[in-house]
Amino acid sequence: MIFDKTTQMLTAGIYYTGIRHKVIANNLANINTPNYKAKDINFRDQLDLFAKTQTQGSDNTMTALPPPTTVLTPYYSDQRPSVELNTVDIDQEQVKLAENTLFHNSCLQLLGSKLRILKSSVSGNV
Repeated sequence: MIFDKTTQMLTAGIYYTGIRHKVIANNLANINTPNYKAKDINFRDQLDLFAKTQTQGSDNTMTALPPPTTVLTPYYSDQRPSVELNTVDIDQEQVKLAENTLFHNSCLQLLGSKLRILKSSVSGNV
C-alpha cells in the first residue's frame, strides 16, 4: 500500500495543525475584542475521530478529512478575564502556537522521510 495508515495519519496531522494554527491566530487577533471567548481544537480528539472514521477503498484512497470541531478554551489564567470579559490569555496562546508549530513541522518531516523512502524504492536506489 502506497498510502498506508501512517501516511494518512500524518496527512491528517498536517491538516489539523494548519487549521488549529488559524484558530490560535484568530484568538490572538481578538485579544482586545470585548466578550470574545478563546477557541481551540482538541487535536487528539480530531485525530481519534479521523482514525475511527477512516476507511480505505479498493483504490487505497483516503476518505475526506472530517471538519474539525472548534471548542471554547477553558480559562486557566490566575487572573480573571478582562473587564470586557475577553478570555484570551496571550501566554497560553503563545504556548499553544509553539506546540502546534512543533507538531506540524514534525509531521511534515516524517511524511517527507516516508515519501523519500518510497521514491528511493521505486527508483531502485535502495
